[in-house]
Amino acid sequence: MLSLTALLLIYSTIIVPENYKTIQEAVINASKEDTIIVSEGIYKENVSITRPVSIRSRRGPDFTTILAAVPSEPVFKISNVNNVTISGFTTTGSLLSGIYLYNSNNGTITDNKSVKNGNGIIFYGSSNNTIAGNSADLNESYGIYLDSSNRNSLEKNSASSNKDNGIFLSSSSYNNLTDNNVNHNTWNGILLWDSSNNTLKDNRAWRNRFGIVISGGGNNTLINNSTWSNIYIIMPLILAYIGIISYFIQRRVLKTIYRV
Repeated sequence: MLSLTALLLIYSTIIVPENYKTIQEAVINASKEDTIIVSEGIYKENVSITRPVSIRSRRGPDFTTILAAVPSEPVFKISNVNNVTISGFTTTGSLLSGIYLYNSNNGTITDNKSVKNGNGIIFYGSSNNTIAGNSADLNESYGIYLDSSNRNSLEKNSASSNKDNGIFLSSSSYNNLTDNNVNHNTWNGILLWDSSNNTLKDNRAWRNRFGIVISGGGNNTLINNSTWSNIYIIMPLILAYIGIISYFIQRRVLKTIYRV
């Protein structure tokens, strides 16, 4: 059995900006399973993560903001790696997304504010992740978007006041959506598109154009969700066509841009 000293040598803690001036420098120099602690402040950078590390702010999202240095890139981009944790940041200023996971599993995204981006949080081909306690509000398109991503847990998130959908699952199955607030979005609160065997429980989808919309797929379970005071109860045909056209255009753009 390894001693505590040996464990500390294997899994070290890196402090930003004390040890490295930027978060990206810390990630480049980190070993697998290291923890990166980020002190309060505003950091202008894009962080690319391709190794299993934990990145946490010292004081939480109200005191630690990452502003995209290159707006055409995500603030946090996690690609082809498992077991990554991102916790306690405000991510903003990206035309693409505040937090983006590509082909990455078993990660933890908690207590972040991903606001005023193109999209808040995006998962593509990523499964068995936990998304909890985040705010994905005030984005140009989607709050939280899962594409071809299965068995993820979305719990106690806010995805509100986005200009398209609050939470959008496309071709994604066996996900659990529990106790999320999805309000005041321009189109749908929660949209399941060609997605099956998902469970939606205790979610609040209030004052969206449509509350919860399911198109295609099957065997989805809805338990005790609230869709009070949405503008439409039944989607008019013309708006359905507009939504379908918009979805296919945006999905093509996302696939073209986001794939690594």
